[in-house]
Amino acid sequence: MKSERETGDPQCSVFRTVATIGDAWSWLVLREAIFDGVDRFDDFRERLGIARSTLAGRLEHLCAGGVLRRDERTYVLTERGADFFGCLVIAMAWGDRWCTGDDDPPLVAVHLGCARPMTAEMSCSHCHRPLRAREVSYERRPGPRDPRLAASQRHRAPGLDLLERPRPSTIARTLQVIGDRWSALVIREAFFGVRRFDDFQRRLGIATNILTRRLELVTDHGVLERVPYRNQPLRHEYRLTEQGLDLYPVPLAMLTWGDRWLSGRRPPPVPLTHLGCGARFTAVLSCNHCSKPIGRADVEFTAPSPSSRRPLPKAHIRAVPSA
Repeated sequence: MKSERETGDPQCSVFRTVATIGDAWSWLVLREAIFDGVDRFDDFRERLGIARSTLAGRLEHLCAGGVLRRDERTYVLTERGADFFGCLVIAMAWGDRWCTGDDDPPLVAVHLGCARPMTAEMSCSHCHRPLRAREVSYERRPGPRDPRLAASQRHRAPGLDLLERPRPSTIARTLQVIGDRWSALVIREAFFGVRRFDDFQRRLGIATNILTRRLELVTDHGVLERVPYRNQPLRHEYRLTEQGLDLYPVPLAMLTWGDRWLSGRRPPPVPLTHLGCGARFTAVLSCNHCSKPIGRADVEFTAPSPSSRRPLPKAHIRAVPSA
């Protein structure tokens, strides 16, 4: 994305989404709730293979963020929580493209409106075309974070290698890249044009050892590549690969969700313009075949093997109004 000017505002909707949702385990809790209607503690624990203390912490965090609501013995999705469906299916789409190798994706989404297997995409609300990283400009970007704030918000990284332990999931594979708070923010900065280690460190207020590990993780997953920009002395910068550029709809979906639910009805802190049509836009979750907007009620999930093409039962989700 191309910059015109900066603002000192350290809060953007991607940051707010990361803070409100939390790490990869919280994403998978929401996957179970939104895709399959899971709402009981023991069912979450059985399906995710997650420690009781870890699950309790994630459920408490999601309730505090207004994403779930505790209702007697169940955890009920709020409207805010149910709308996180877009972030999940966009993460699934990237994982299907880049993290399956020669295998079929473990789950296929079918759009009931056009009755075709689909890939979710983020489209321009003005011209309805898919949004790509190099076709979007921003008027301003968040300013650097206060290092004192970052130091006061220490979070233990989730065990990313455990996310697929119960069953295969391309959402879980995407979360191996973005499912840690710092990794998600490193990727956000990369889309704002940050390339050099010192600039990542300055803008995020992150400890150098943590930043080194996150850059290694994102590079190992093929999202960034380490490229020399000076020979004497040798210096490197981190550039988005083709695979990394294709990840753009994931932070865009997070930004869109955060603008909708976490901005306090104020104008978006990072207005975006689609260079393809020249219009300022809101990203819309859409079917890649018919370009129609989609939500959870418009999609069924089916197993990909010929012996199990019958659609999985549609989840019966009871969403309550967000606070």
